[in-house]
Amino acid sequence: MAKDQKLALLQNWIKTVVITPGHLPQKLGQAWHLHGLDEADVVVADEGTASVYTRLNVYSSGYLLRLLECMYADYAISRKFMGDEVFDSFAKAYLLYHPSTSFTLYDLGAAFPGFLAKTKPPVIAGDEPDVDDFMNLPIAFAKLERARQEAIRAPGTEGAIEHDQEISIQDILFGVVKITTPGCLRLLELDYPMISFFTSVYRDEDYELPSPQKTFTAVSRKNFRVTMTDVSEIQYTLLSLCQAGDNLYDSVTATASFNKIPSSELLADVFLWIPLFYKNGLIDWA
Repeated sequence: MAKDQKLALLQNWIKTVVITPGHLPQKLGQAWHLHGLDEADVVVADEGTASVYTRLNVYSSGYLLRLLECMYADYAISRKFMGDEVFDSFAKAYLLYHPSTSFTLYDLGAAFPGFLAKTKPPVIAGDEPDVDDFMNLPIAFAKLERARQEAIRAPGTEGAIEHDQEISIQDILFGVVKITTPGCLRLLELDYPMISFFTSVYRDEDYELPSPQKTFTAVSRKNFRVTMTDVSEIQYTLLSLCQAGDNLYDSVTATASFNKIPSSELLADVFLWIPLFYKNGLIDWA
């Protein structure tokens, strides 16, 4: 067996031991079943007092704690809202079913909001009306926090030319300028209005749980600062089309048609929206 193949086999064996649910014997049995290696083939014999099982258990536990620390860093505000005990229970389960498969730990927590949605406890008849709301809030919270993390890391508009002149209607109609969305823009459809609520939890301020309401939020970055902007459904559709690569005029036409409003009316609104979009890093132009 080539050296690279042997190294890959050993890495996969270790990963299996770490991520397999259960106690160490079950982990080792699964590793043997998948890779044909047992602990004696992987762990160097030692004359010290710690047995092979003890050392493997320490390594496995330590590795899981390291991944858990990464989850704490990526979802610090969600953890603050959910509480340590609840967050840990979901995060540990998530790590078992979504083990790290990327060279960067930044990708580790990407599927956490979806995992929360899939594992949400079912509502039982007779529960208080706000029980389901409380179960859904952590999902929206995690979606927003993940979008903020992605906006921090993705390419932004820093270094671009600052525009001191506004776009005119003629510029839009005749395609004189090309509207683009930055790589850091994230568009979210959420079940709750989250910006004020998220900010209050982040700042350790008093807050009231928001009431369910379909909300559209744009997360981006401007001058190295993450922005969160509430947008209407029409604005969300327009920005989504621009993000997909459509030019602004075609995006306006398609959005107007979808919402059954005159293109001229929407175009006038867009002309007023552009300064706010630009200020919050949702668009740029050339």
